[in-house]
Amino acid sequence: TKIKRNGIPLVIKENGHINTHNTHNISHTMKEIALLGSNGPVFATVLSALLKAGHDVCAYTTEPTKVMLDTTNVTIEELKTATKEETREELEGYATVVAAYETNFQDVANNDFILRTYSNTVNAAIEAGVKRLIVVGNPDSEAFFRGELRRHAGLIDANFISTEGDYAAKVVDEI
Repeated sequence: TKIKRNGIPLVIKENGHINTHNTHNISHTMKEIALLGSNGPVFATVLSALLKAGHDVCAYTTEPTKVMLDTTNVTIEELKTATKEETREELEGYATVVAAYETNFQDVANNDFILRTYSNTVNAAIEAGVKRLIVVGNPDSEAFFRGELRRHAGLIDANFISTEGDYAAKVVDEI
């Protein structure tokens, strides 16, 4: 099924994934960046910055149909986080993964998402052979995010970036 969003042809693949490229068989390259997160301002800001910097991005998100695009160097996929194995399969072949976590502590669903998926995401990235993991999150949660990264020191090159200031530019600088 082909649809357009913001004038860009989209391909809805049989598995429900949305691809902005003109073919059904696009595989990611080691230069492509995987961006993980729920559809919120942190995810959108990081995605925009990566695209503006010229990176090819595969954006894995909880609600792919809500991502509004104005470029063709992005692929949108549904983020599957039910198990570590699902996440590992999604991350295989990526050198760089950015996990963008929303910062609204009042959002119970978002907080549940973070608590349910964060440890599995870090472990899945390691098992998938990811070289660089960048975690973006609320400064008040820094100890939580850094604690999991410290447990895996030496297994993956990882960094935490606080959502204070121009965090999106910091993500681009880290890549």
